[in-house]
Amino acid sequence: MCTKQNNLLFLLLICLVACTKEQIPASSQQSVTASQISDSRYDIVGRQRLVTCPTGDATYPTSQALLWLPQGYGDNDTSYPLIINLYGQGQCNTDINTMLESNTMSEYIANGFDPVGYNKNEQKTYEYIVFSPQCPTAWGWSAPQVKVMLATLKDSLRIDDSRVYLTGFSAGGWGLWSCITDDESLCSQFAAIAPISSAAADHPDLITNVDKYGIACWNICGDQDAFYPNAVAYTNIINDNNPPIKAQLTSLQGVGHSAWAQAYDSNWKDNEMNTNLYDWLIQYKR
Repeated sequence: MCTKQNNLLFLLLICLVACTKEQIPASSQQSVTASQISDSRYDIVGRQRLVTCPTGDATYPTSQALLWLPQGYGDNDTSYPLIINLYGQGQCNTDINTMLESNTMSEYIANGFDPVGYNKNEQKTYEYIVFSPQCPTAWGWSAPQVKVMLATLKDSLRIDDSRVYLTGFSAGGWGLWSCITDDESLCSQFAAIAPISSAAADHPDLITNVDKYGIACWNICGDQDAFYPNAVAYTNIINDNNPPIKAQLTSLQGVGHSAWAQAYDSNWKDNEMNTNLYDWLIQYKR
């Protein structure tokens, strides 16, 4: 396995010599993993780097992904907070351009949003690394694959281990809950989670791991969504255990299965909490 230093040198090169291609076939992507250094030029899709990451999965051993690095990443030795971003069933295939549709975080980035969060307690703005893997199957990635991908990212990039965040919408919300309930060593690495319009968890009884590991949770769901009762129930499961950080639930009135359109828009704020998702996440660290 190559070292973090070698990966860092490679990432510095691609920051300086990245080519631009907004719409490309998935087959033309360049491979970037913790154990392989390839060409210093690779494709840009929607202002994000198209990369391949190992998953540890026997059937689908790699995942293509969109990677956002802060604009100044190559000019310093700063460690950055990380958002892992799990997508819904509509983005599960091998056409990377579907990641830029339907009001995803990747689409907001493609349209000019640079992911940042303002920590009001520190009066400091943080720039995020954002990793959005695309699952080729009909549902989504879950704990075993996310654990391998997170280890690869930590080995390859300058990530602030105390500020690793996980969000997912629809089927990606199911994947988020898998990361919380199915592997405590993975769960314990997250400072905060944000399930959006989340599909039902396989093991809701183990959602108590959120309070066990002191993870902040903000559940956002439309009150007309078929999964809304789950959002209410999961928030209550966490809060019934007197967690160190109370879980939050935002109910979007009259909204169906599409709450991510608001949640990932940096211009949207919860009225009671008076914050957007990116400013909320950065308040929490392990």
